[in-house]
Amino acid sequence: MKTSLYIKFASRLALFFAFIASISVFAETKSEGGYSANLKASRDGSVYSVGETATFALKVEKDGKAVDGIAVDMLVCEDGGFPPKHRESVITKDGLAKVSGSLKKAGFLTCKAFVKIPSADDPSKTKILELYAGAAFDPLNIEPSAPVPEDFDSYWNKQKQILSAIPMELKTEEVPSGDKNIKLFHVEAKTFNGFLRGYLAYPSNAAPASLPAVLVCHGAGVSPSFKGVAIDWARSGFIAMDFNAHGILSTFKPDEYKRMFKEELKGYYIKNPRSRDKVFFRELYLRDLRAVDVITSFPQWDGKNLVAFGGSQGGGQALALGGLSEKVSLAVPLYPAVCDHSGPMIGRTCGWPHFSRVPDAEIAREMAYIDGVNMATRFKCPAIFMINYADDVCEPTSCYAAYNAVKTPKKLVVNEESRHTPTSKSMELVKKLVRDFCFKGPESVF
Repeated sequence: MKTSLYIKFASRLALFFAFIASISVFAETKSEGGYSANLKASRDGSVYSVGETATFALKVEKDGKAVDGIAVDMLVCEDGGFPPKHRESVITKDGLAKVSGSLKKAGFLTCKAFVKIPSADDPSKTKILELYAGAAFDPLNIEPSAPVPEDFDSYWNKQKQILSAIPMELKTEEVPSGDKNIKLFHVEAKTFNGFLRGYLAYPSNAAPASLPAVLVCHGAGVSPSFKGVAIDWARSGFIAMDFNAHGILSTFKPDEYKRMFKEELKGYYIKNPRSRDKVFFRELYLRDLRAVDVITSFPQWDGKNLVAFGGSQGGGQALALGGLSEKVSLAVPLYPAVCDHSGPMIGRTCGWPHFSRVPDAEIAREMAYIDGVNMATRFKCPAIFMINYADDVCEPTSCYAAYNAVKTPKKLVVNEESRHTPTSKSMELVKKLVRDFCFKGPESVF
């Protein structure tokens, strides 16, 4: 990365909060039978300094008019924490209900509101609307909860040696794309403990060494690889591969994936947290590295642009690829999972899959080797992050621990009031940034 990029990054850090404000979204809103309720931190941007007081404001309306006398239970917790730091039962006045809280350290407060309104089906009964909001306290000061293990690099160098000893035996089969301008292939390669399987697409007229590449990593669950995702990226001028996390075939009927999720792959993400060698994410990260081998073996790849892209579990994979592969030129971890597993050791949340909600030294020690925060410390490429302030799956505290660990040029997209599902607007923004990075150059983004 050019030195000028780092200088530009440092000079633009002051614009951080202005950037956040430009892409923040409206409060979480839920509706029922003409009633609507929304909840958010009262300050635009939802960002506070340590020691300040954050007020969460709930607004209740019916047919567009403020409603008084609605019973609301409001709970304020430290991010991912329980029991709540503060709980209050209030009645709306002028359509509003409020509760406040503060933190003495960098982190997040979350507010849950349970709004009791008449049911649309039977007004004599109560319907409860649950809303969620987050408030950040000096989030750029959230640090990793534990240092990187001394043998972290040697451990992963050994894993990469294990993978390199496994021949790819790459198989490609062209399949219909439904678009004459796009070539689509099903790809299969051997990897550690199984296969890599996915769909790869690129523009039909692509010349050798002409296309940036993007690897799309899957979120949690059991699913096939998705043709449409690879095709959409190919239409934007990429060679793209979408691959599922388990290396399974994409030709099963939907019920078969549901069965696998309930049976042989049930709870795959939470198993063996006391062993770095047996936990699923070791296998998954090696599958991700095999995906790098596959996509970069195609002659259409331009030889310089390789994007690791994914949300949630896929965001954790993007962190791993950014930390483990020197070929990755841009990591795009969106609301990343698998972060800061040692959080409970210092009294704060860890990210999904939440191996332990309470302090557990053995889990913290072993899972450090697959922790996205530690992967982030190894980045040699720039990064684009997305963090959702009201995320109750991949809590923002754990995501910021990873974001703050990245020392290369980086950009952050915030969804101020989104839970685990981002807004379509923010996703389009991220994809535009990726396209600009690859086609206009890093300087256009950082």
